[in-house]
Order: sequence, then structure tokens, then C-alpha cells
Amino acid sequence: MHTIARSNSSGPLSLAFALAVFAGAAGALAQDSVSTNGNGGNGLPGDALSPFATGQPFQRANYVVDLRSFTTSWGTTFGIAPVLKSVKVSDQRFNAVNGPSAMSAAVRTTNLTSPVNFAAWNVAGAGVSPSQNNTGATTSVALSGDATTFGVSVLDFDEQTAGPSLAFVNTITSASVRFVPANPTRLYVTRTAIATNAVSGAADNSQFGLGAVDINGSTVFRADAFQSLGSSQIAGENYFLVTAPQRLEGTVNTITSTGGANASNRLLNNNTITSATPTLVPAEAGNGAAMVLGANFAGQLVTRPVAGALGFPTNHRPNAIDHRGAASFSTAPLFAGSRGTGAVLTRSTGGGGKTDSVSVFAVSSANAITDARTLTLPANIADACDAFSWPINGGDFRQYDNQSVFRGGTGPVAIGRDLQGRGLVASTVYNGTQLGSDNPFNAIVAGRFDPANANPAEWTVVAWVDTVGSDGKDILGDYGADGAPGTNDAGENDGVVNQLDAPIGRIASLAEGTSGFTGPSLSAPAFDSAGNAYFIASVSLKKAAGQIILEERDVALVRAVLNPQTFCYRLELVLEQGQTFAGPNSGRNYRVTWLGLADEDSVSSASLWSGNAASEPWTGGTTQLANLTNQSPQHLGGLALSARIVYDVDQNGQFNDPTAVGGVQSSVDEAYNVVLYVGNVTPVGPACDSIDFNNDGSLFDPTDIDAFLSVFSEGPCVPETATCNDVDFNNDGSLFDPCDIDSFLLVFSEGPCTLCGV
Repeated sequence: MHTIARSNSSGPLSLAFALAVFAGAAGALAQDSVSTNGNGGNGLPGDALSPFATGQPFQRANYVVDLRSFTTSWGTTFGIAPVLKSVKVSDQRFNAVNGPSAMSAAVRTTNLTSPVNFAAWNVAGAGVSPSQNNTGATTSVALSGDATTFGVSVLDFDEQTAGPSLAFVNTITSASVRFVPANPTRLYVTRTAIATNAVSGAADNSQFGLGAVDINGSTVFRADAFQSLGSSQIAGENYFLVTAPQRLEGTVNTITSTGGANASNRLLNNNTITSATPTLVPAEAGNGAAMVLGANFAGQLVTRPVAGALGFPTNHRPNAIDHRGAASFSTAPLFAGSRGTGAVLTRSTGGGGKTDSVSVFAVSSANAITDARTLTLPANIADACDAFSWPINGGDFRQYDNQSVFRGGTGPVAIGRDLQGRGLVASTVYNGTQLGSDNPFNAIVAGRFDPANANPAEWTVVAWVDTVGSDGKDILGDYGADGAPGTNDAGENDGVVNQLDAPIGRIASLAEGTSGFTGPSLSAPAFDSAGNAYFIASVSLKKAAGQIILEERDVALVRAVLNPQTFCYRLELVLEQGQTFAGPNSGRNYRVTWLGLADEDSVSSASLWSGNAASEPWTGGTTQLANLTNQSPQHLGGLALSARIVYDVDQNGQFNDPTAVGGVQSSVDEAYNVVLYVGNVTPVGPACDSIDFNNDGSLFDPTDIDAFLSVFSEGPCVPETATCNDVDFNNDGSLFDPCDIDSFLLVFSEGPCTLCGV
């Protein structure tokens, strides 16, 4: 429902209606804090930061957020935290309504000494707001050593009085986030105000669509002047890349007819062809120049490296008459010699006008579009887990025929690869028996292909819903024979999901529920580095009410775990609306009260898109990941998720939002639209080689000890006719290291693989 007024879509909502709905059920960005509530009334005004004030912490802030660990329905451990809060424009709301959010495609680990310190706190009332937090209750912490970095960005909406009119305020905020791999639950956040479309109390001169973000928080976005009211309106179609580290804290970066005020690269300037929200080929992809990558309504890509030339290639979609929606990008270099891989939904030459294909292409080291291939849906497609044939009935890929083309997110196609190196694409199909962008009869399908040859892709169904039969794909969990958590029945919490465990629920049509929303039942998918797919879904979950097992309609974040041998995806419940977490920094519990899925006529821009998850592993590299199973959480480099959370400030267990429609207006609880980060919190252990050091096929053979010690002493392999492995047995990158001897002897004695001191 983040398709609010001036949405550029058919049938836009009134802003007042949208804001009223989201006050009770919406989402956007957040650090883990609550205010001192100095006014003595209800929870308002809260401690969100104004986008119009200059200096710290408004234009830049550095603070710590600590993750809270939680387990999924399979017992997988992730961490969660609100890393950004939406900005505050109105006194009537805690903060703005968020549109789409984004996560950097890349994750990088480097040795770093940060030039700044970060504010940290762990008591209620502390935080970064000079007027609404007790800043004296914060401490200052430093960051140095090996640190992993990723980026997050979000687009917010609100309104303000501008003379006789209401201005529609758009604000983009980003964060560059770091953590130390040995202590992954602590995030070091540098928050930067990227851009706004108005100044305080004035009319708007532009409107934004969020594109993508890099690890430094630099953000690419779309801007036009659709229904803007200001006197310095931007003209035509525009792409901006704002470089976060160069943003001056003393300026508000307002986007007007002259461009941006600070650190703004205008990569598409007053173009006359309508363009979708862009994505970003970041500098860290192949270590080249950053490049904006978009798609326009003339069937062209829109490409421009920073300080390079603007291009409009069409070779990205062979055997296709046109493309639809925004382009996607992954740093996974599926094609030889590439920086990464792009994709867009297309209409094949034989498809009769249906959006029946995904065109996938390489971005070369010179930022050229090469190696393009069009993958077309088959007429029938089955779920490889149980051979269920989901009825396409002439349907096609959608989630482009709505405001997301102009507002984001980016984009509808997920791109990745499995651990065997095979290419993967996935997107959401709408059944052909129901027309319109609000069709709830959907499936997420994935295509797998060999990038090295032109053989046809093989297809499978990742998740599906059947509105005719009120049915959907099963969601699995370790909840025992009745499928409901907390009943302590046979098989529950035994550490394995097997035949003792009944399905815990299913994907459900959004039309079955009573949410008040209509639209698709499934968001777009996003891949992790092992080809597992994440998405937001309408679900029906089993819950215990005394001795009765009920089915409860809900919206949830789901992970589809890939079995690469069978090309089958099994569904795991990760996060659902209504879950409560203890905020490590705020000292208060918060409840997730809203996850974006659909608005009044289409998929929500604030739902999950392929650009909401990193396409790389947890610390960026693949070292020590090869021995992990597909379901291991370390394959997820991170996921950014728009959400609304409510803090139980008075600790009465009620989570009452005083701004909610029909809510308790006297409540001192505080509700914020935030970006939640979901990521791994389990350090990757060392990956030791086989104890068959001389590769003679014999395990626990004393000859292997002789061979290892001989090679370690720079002698020959034993026997000399054998082929020995290298002496970096624990794969820590250090050769002729005594730790390798310890590791080898420990594993030989059937102990664990370990590093010295670990």
C-alpha cells in the first residue's frame, strides 16, 4: 500500500488515506531506541530524526545496533535488528511511511580502522536525537581490524503544509553497516541523509523512486516531477547517484531543477523517454567504475558509468520484442569475464504479447552488455518436490504493471547461482484466469541454466498458491505431529525436520484473509549466494488455542531452501507479523506489526524485491562455505526488510500504538517504520581438508601423518609416488603454520576442525 498519492500508477490512493492506514499497519527505517517521552503524554513525538535539520545526527550519525538472535521453523539461527528509522516530518506521526528499501548486492571484508567512533547504548531513553533522547546515557566505541561492510537504503513518504497546499515529501536515507566477523551480532552503522525533494514548510520539486545502494551507502534513484507543486521542478526523466561518504553534514541535499545540492551525480538528465527505477553495478563488482543500469519504455537499457557516456543498448533481450519493468543486477559473474549479471522481464517473439521470459545478460569489465540469453517459460511447470503441476493457464510474469516501475523496489527478477555454479533466475507468475495487477493466484518459479552453453533452462515451482482450491505449498517446521509450535508433541524441537513433523502451514491466497488488502499473495523473490530464495507471502499457519489447533492467516518472510540435486525448494518460516523481540539497545521489547506485501491494487513497493538481499555470502567471500549445507545461514549476505515495529515502552505487554486507527491514544508505547536487517550471526568455522593427505584412498592411515610431516618439513610426499595436498590443512591462508599440525592431528583423532585459539 505504499502506492500513495502521486504514485504514477493507475488509481492512486489519497495521501491521507494511505497515511491513516499505515499508522495502524505499515512500515519503513530504524535504530533500536525509544525516546525519553519528555512531553509526559503519550508516546509521541518519538525520537526519529528530521530530514530538514543540518549537522549531526540529522545528516549523518554513527551508532551501534546489536542483533537479537532468533530461530526459524527449521531451527536455523539468524539475527534481527532495526538498523534505520524513517525520518520525522509530521508531529502527528512517529515517523514517515516508507516505500521500498534496498540492500547492497555486494558484501566486502577488509582490514579497517574507522576514523569515527560510534554511539552505543543499552537503556531505554538513550539514543542519538539531541532533543528526544538522553544522549548522556550513550558511550563511544571504536571499530578496527577485519570488518565486513554492506549497505542499506530506504525511501520515505510523508506530507507537510506548504501554503494552501499539502506537499508530498520524499526522503532517501542510507546506511553503511559494518561488523566484525568474530562478533557478528554488533553492527556499526553510519547513517547518511541521501536526498529529499523539499525543504521544511515548502512545496516539493521532485518525486523519487528508489533504485539500489552500494556498501558505502551511496544510492542510485529515479526522479521526476509527477504532480509536484514547487517553483523549481525537475524536468523529464532523471537518474541520480548520491555518493554517501561525500555528503556534507551542513547541507540538505534537495533535488530540484538544477539537480542536487551536494555529492549528486546526475547520470540521466531530463530524458524524454519514461524509465523505470534503476539498479546499480557497484564499483566493488569486479573493481570497476560504478554504473547505473536502468530500463526504459522504448525497450532499451539505460547505462552510464560514473564519468562515462550514456548508452541505450538493446542487445540485452535476444529473441524478445520488448521488456517490462525494472532491471535487476547481481554481482554473481555467471558469464566468463563479467563483472556481474543483469536480468529483465521480456516478451518473447513467439509469446503472443505475454511477458513470458527472463532475459539475462552479462555486464563486462568494460561495462558493456554481452552474452545475453532469453529464457522462456514452458507451457506447463511443475514443483520438483512433489511433481505438482501449477496451473499457469496462459499467465505470465507480472509485478511490473503498477507503481513499482516508478517508485521501486528493484527489481522483479532474482539472479543467482547454486553451489555447483549453475545460473538461476526467478520471478513471480500470475495465473492467466484472473486479470489485473491485484491477481492473488500466483507462483514463484525458478529457471536453472548452464551459462557456458545455450541449452534450454529447466524450470521448477518455488512457491505457489491456488485460489480456486484455497490451497498452497506447504511450509515446513520442527513443530511435531500437529504442526503447531509450543504443544510439546512427538517430534517437536527434536532438531530435525522429518516425517514426524506435519506441515506447519501453507502459502495462502491473500483473498482468504481479512487484512483489508487485495493484490498478489507472493512478493518477488531474492536469492542468497547458494540459490535459496526469500520472499514475503500471505500464509496460513497452525496455532494452538488450548487443545484446539487453528489456522491463522498472516503475512510472513519465507525462505525456500534449494536441494541442488533435485532442483526442489522446501519452505521454511523465517519471520511473521506479530513476532516479538527484546531490543538489546532500547531495553524494551518490540513487536513486528507489519510486513509489506500488497496495496489496494497491486504488489506493494515496500515489499521484498530481488534488490533486498545481498547476492554474496555473509562475509563476501566463498572461503570456508563450500563444506556448508544449502540451508546454512552463512550463505545469506544480509536482507533489508521494510517493516513497522511497536515498542512496549511501559512494559505492560500490550504494544499499543497511540497513532493507530482505533488505537489507545493515551499509550506511551512508540511505533516506528523501520528497515529491519536479517542476517547470519554464526561465525563460519574453519574448513579442514581430508585426513587422506596423500590421497591413497585410506582414511585414519598413519602413513598420512608421515606424509603430512614430511611435506611440512619441505620433504617429499609419502610415498613419493603419491600426490599430497598442500600443508594449509585448516585453510586459514597460512602455510607452514604449526596450527595446521595441531588441526591435522586433532581431526585425525576424530576431533573437530579448529584454528589455534578458536
